[in-house]
Amino acid sequence: MKKSVVNISSEFSNEFNPKRLEEEVREYWKNINVEKIVRDALSKEKPVGYVDGPPTMNGEPHIGHIRGRIMKDLWYRFSTLKGLNLVFRGGWDTQGLPVELQAEKELGLTGSKAENLKKIGPEKLVETCKKLIQRYNVVWMECDRLLGMSLDYEKAYWTNRDEYIEREWKYLEKAWEKGLLGEGFRVVAYCPSCQTSLSHSEVSLGYEMVDDPSVYFKMKLREKEIYLILWTTMPFTIITDEIVGVKPDAEYSYIQVNSETWIVASERVNFLMESLGIETYKITKTVKGTDMEGEKYIHPLA
Repeated sequence: MKKSVVNISSEFSNEFNPKRLEEEVREYWKNINVEKIVRDALSKEKPVGYVDGPPTMNGEPHIGHIRGRIMKDLWYRFSTLKGLNLVFRGGWDTQGLPVELQAEKELGLTGSKAENLKKIGPEKLVETCKKLIQRYNVVWMECDRLLGMSLDYEKAYWTNRDEYIEREWKYLEKAWEKGLLGEGFRVVAYCPSCQTSLSHSEVSLGYEMVDDPSVYFKMKLREKEIYLILWTTMPFTIITDEIVGVKPDAEYSYIQVNSETWIVASERVNFLMESLGIETYKITKTVKGTDMEGEKYIHPLA
């Protein structure tokens, strides 16, 4: 890379003022137009494209964002010093649930997506989203200025603009023509309020610990006064249950509880008794899961 010499003059001071020094360095950086220097020096090199994974415009940047952006910028500068003509293009994520949820919050809406759209209409929601992303983008740009980022903002992409969306459709069209797309089925998280499937990151936005309802219930073995003790977090499935599965090589205990005999997985005996508040019981024998194969039981709702 060619060297560019810029003459500057500065007076030394006995006082260390980091804030003043920061402003002086930033002003110097601005005046030398380092982007043009790099572009001119590497203009003959083959460009290497790099597009920033876009931050979402639904809030202000936090320390996690800042850390990531500094790492990207350091990588760009290091690569440039190695002589790579690196295209460092910015991007802004302006769509998706994070933006819509923030817009609904600012509009004071608390209902489901269907209820909210009935109240204000889709045009109002879209208008609020557009104003929101523009407002937060100003904050992000100022943050990047203070960080001294080297991103190309003039050619930055916005995911809500027609040219971006149309380009994405063209990529999908090409992928379909080349047989790279297919159809299938998979289980995904779904939000009944937003009425859409959720990505992993979107699930984590509203994740909270809750008590999951579950039940213990007994299945009586046919022609024996012995009960299988089962546990489920989905009680509604008991109605259609047709078979009980046991692990072939696992150990199961026969337990005397008052006048009844229960069969419980041995490794769960202590936990079960503590959960049910049972202090007096006796393990009479243990068997393998294979020993119970073929046993018949009476459905609890029969």
